[in-house]
Amino acid sequence: MGGFAHLAQSVGFIKPVGQRYLIIDGQQVDEDSVLLQRVWGLRCPLKDMSPIAIERNFTRQYLDNPAGIYPKLEEAIHRSFEIAAEDNDLVIIEGTGHAGVGSVFDLSNAKVARMLNAKVVIVSRGGIGGPVDQIAINQALFEKKGVPVIGIVANKVAADKLEQTRDYLAKALRRRGLELLGAIPYTSRLTWPTVKYIAESLDADVLNGKDHLTNEVDGIVIGAMTPHNALTFLADKSLLIVPGDRDDIVLATVTMELLREDFKIAGIVLTGNLRLAPQTLDLVCRTHIPLLAVKAPTYDTASRINDITVKIMETDTDKIQLVTALVKKYVDIDKLWSLL
Repeated sequence: MGGFAHLAQSVGFIKPVGQRYLIIDGQQVDEDSVLLQRVWGLRCPLKDMSPIAIERNFTRQYLDNPAGIYPKLEEAIHRSFEIAAEDNDLVIIEGTGHAGVGSVFDLSNAKVARMLNAKVVIVSRGGIGGPVDQIAINQALFEKKGVPVIGIVANKVAADKLEQTRDYLAKALRRRGLELLGAIPYTSRLTWPTVKYIAESLDADVLNGKDHLTNEVDGIVIGAMTPHNALTFLADKSLLIVPGDRDDIVLATVTMELLREDFKIAGIVLTGNLRLAPQTLDLVCRTHIPLLAVKAPTYDTASRINDITVKIMETDTDKIQLVTALVKKYVDIDKLWSLL
């Protein structure tokens, strides 16, 4: 969206089939559509930017009555696309997963692209061999549906191998009749979740620091040791996960936060449905440190955080600026525009 800003007066967006959705005004709306509308101020109604949200039992309901359900799905996609495209020079249509995702209910990405007469840019992971193998599979399915693949963007390319990967990937793709439009280096900061994102993922109670939930988490430390050892593992932007009755580790962490200018704890998660002593809690609440509390034990909490898929949120203004800058720098938007 940001990359096309200098080429198009107005750009629309639609994600015809979404699998991760939010409830907005009683409607199921894909979270990417919510993000794009709010960040870029799009006029299109949210429901038309996300006409189909795959909810629980959707697939089984469809397989019980495909002839009755499919025409309604197809009509919804066409109707919403017309609204999303109105008065726009270009519409970005986001797929979900690889070309075949959605085949079980007859709305694979390849079929939706054909339905909307779209051209396709495949976004692959960084590398050469594995990515090209996967691109070949996707290319075959798009071509089977009569959909033109106009280019490839490689994402999360190892920064120290960026030039080498770009050169050899371009050679490999040319042998398949494909053009490399960009190679974006892996940027670790984009993988850092915010404390707010973790709090929402864990359904945690926020006991302190509500104004600092945008703190980014660069590492996780489990406080299952003596305080002086825990301090050796803590680094700037760490998230401390600790049983809720370990006042000693929490006090040591707060003290280090207050005394060291080069250290800022991202947040603290109290586990096991346990609470700090009132005096300790009062001390923490005199700081800006986000303090979360969950019922789950420490291991389960750490595992759930480890499994979180980090998504950019509308409040992540620094990340939005960073990812937009990366695309503008490493993707040939002008070439993409000409191919479109």
